[in-house]
Amino acid sequence: MDVELGVRSGATRVTTHTSPRVIAHRGASVYAPENTVTAFVLAAELGVDMVELDLRLTSDGQPIVCHDAEVDRTTNGHGLVHEMTLAELRRLDAGYWFTRDGGATYPFRGLGIMLPTLDEVLEALPSHVGINVEIKAMPWDAADRARGQAIARWLATRCQQEPALAERLLVSSFTPSVLDVLRAHGPTIRVGLCTLPITTLAEQLDHVRSAGYDALHPMDTQCDAELALILPTAHAAGIAVNIWTVDTGPRIAALAALGVDGIITDVPDVAVRTVRQLQHRR
Repeated sequence: MDVELGVRSGATRVTTHTSPRVIAHRGASVYAPENTVTAFVLAAELGVDMVELDLRLTSDGQPIVCHDAEVDRTTNGHGLVHEMTLAELRRLDAGYWFTRDGGATYPFRGLGIMLPTLDEVLEALPSHVGINVEIKAMPWDAADRARGQAIARWLATRCQQEPALAERLLVSSFTPSVLDVLRAHGPTIRVGLCTLPITTLAEQLDHVRSAGYDALHPMDTQCDAELALILPTAHAAGIAVNIWTVDTGPRIAALAALGVDGIITDVPDVAVRTVRQLQHRR
């Protein structure tokens, strides 16, 4: 058995679910423009358990779904998200640069695909699909931390107004102070710490456990022998371990064999197929 994707700290719930849950990284981002309703809906149609999306704050204090600090890579616009209003960002073509053939074609240009709000994603997805919201904030940038903390307070208020929303969300960030604000203002919301391979997994898990977080999201490059060692400790503490970003069937199968709780992937069809094949063999 494995723990749920993120349980309330101190309440070690386990489920009969035996395979990792599939979490579509920025939606079905290999097949459609990342972090758009199009990509999220496609991921849901492919059978994922959750979608992962990124939230940033606009200049007028509104959260919007976008990964990069700048809009240049994914839209036809230029500039920083936090220096543009929600209305300005909504006028951009979020499918402008998407290509699957090295730039020979751009099939999503001019189709009216926009940077979405969280509400639009919630409305578009079936209620059984969970949402991993990653709040983007650079830990070393005080202004960016403040923007991330503002999003955390906004999410906490939303979940107070809509208690069912908290059950659907797992909120993650690379910035612990953002998660701490969310925990303080929205104690029912599950939170997970995203990490890079600059400290050991054991140290990362110790941080998650001492902070009272619900999940650890380590980068896949760190997840081999050390992962097998820390998983029993994590699960005994009710902490889920969700790995990013895993894009091949053999690697997904290997991580499933180790007992991870979630696979965050750009290719949700490959992950869903692999997990189902593993289930059929058991």
